[in-house]
Amino acid sequence: MSHEPGWTPPRPDAPPPGWTPPPQPGPPPGWAPAPQGWGPPPPGWTSPLPDPRALPPHLRPALPVEERDYYAFWRAPRYRWWKGLLAILLAAFSFLVVSTVLQFIGWSVDGVDLSVLLEGKIPPVGPGFFLANNISLALCIPITMLAAWVCVQQRPRWLTSVVGGIRWRWLGLLVAALLPVWVVVIGGSHFFGPLDEVRVRDYTLVMIVGILLTTPLQAAGEEYLVRGLLGRAVGSWFRAPVVGLVASTIVTAVVFMAMHGAGDPWLNAFYLVFAAVGSWATWRTGGLEAAIAIHAVHNTVSMALLPFIDFSDMFNREAGVGDATVLIPMALLLVGAGIVEFLARRRKPAATGAPGRRELESLALPRPGFGPGPGPMAGPR
Repeated sequence: MSHEPGWTPPRPDAPPPGWTPPPQPGPPPGWAPAPQGWGPPPPGWTSPLPDPRALPPHLRPALPVEERDYYAFWRAPRYRWWKGLLAILLAAFSFLVVSTVLQFIGWSVDGVDLSVLLEGKIPPVGPGFFLANNISLALCIPITMLAAWVCVQQRPRWLTSVVGGIRWRWLGLLVAALLPVWVVVIGGSHFFGPLDEVRVRDYTLVMIVGILLTTPLQAAGEEYLVRGLLGRAVGSWFRAPVVGLVASTIVTAVVFMAMHGAGDPWLNAFYLVFAAVGSWATWRTGGLEAAIAIHAVHNTVSMALLPFIDFSDMFNREAGVGDATVLIPMALLLVGAGIVEFLARRRKPAATGAPGRRELESLALPRPGFGPGPGPMAGPR
């Protein structure tokens, strides 16, 4: 048998003629490897929020992570019921110390014989004591802010409103709307009383300046103390916001009435209505601005004649000093509440807030590669 030149015998393990190897497994056409490392999540993707109860105590937000109204604002992952009670005790003790010291200074300035205190009598009120009383109440603003910060771990600005600070334009609008009404009603009522004792006195200038400078702050201090710190402490003890609002309104109204030490039923009824309107306005608008505006306007206008009269017994609130004429300022408070409601519907101030949610979201964000645990949490403070 002959073969063509150059022919070589086939190898025993060689494939038959025309055979091609089968395709190898691999990626489909157009496939490219994914980029290495971490990248931002796709649009619309959200990471599930961690359960705050599962976090270490120091990582739990001190601010609410769910929408809360003003009185439930302390109901945050880090909050415990005893913190509100501790804040009340700290603020009350601090105010008692400050007010006692300033009152004795005020009596000394007025030259009052303090031996009357041993007889159980109330010394007459002079310019020194009046200003000392106003200043001590005004100092409730920093006292309550610091108490809330120390005990509840919410920075001072969060005691003012659910947005974290005073809303100056909103406050100014409220004062501008309320002031003319109070001037007409309360200011006008001054002219229906006896005016024979109205004259310039040696303390007139001091009292005019003192009233204008300290009375708005005194009114604000009472709101921070009663509607602010006390109201939040009580409201945050209840899971249901409505129950918290009702309980807070009742407790703060009774405390507000007791603070004024009135023995007259008409005056006590007025203080209860005053407190209830302030609580409602605070809840409705998510901050203390409305209650401060009503309180400051009322007190300032009501004291318009004080620099020109003998006010030594202005704190006499024994039974019999009030009468049915108290119904006029009580009705005026309801008018003020109507003005607040009208403006709130037009301006729509934030009534609830959940600023702690940003802190919680910062803990849920994915982190690239390996490394240390979460750093300082982002979000409002």
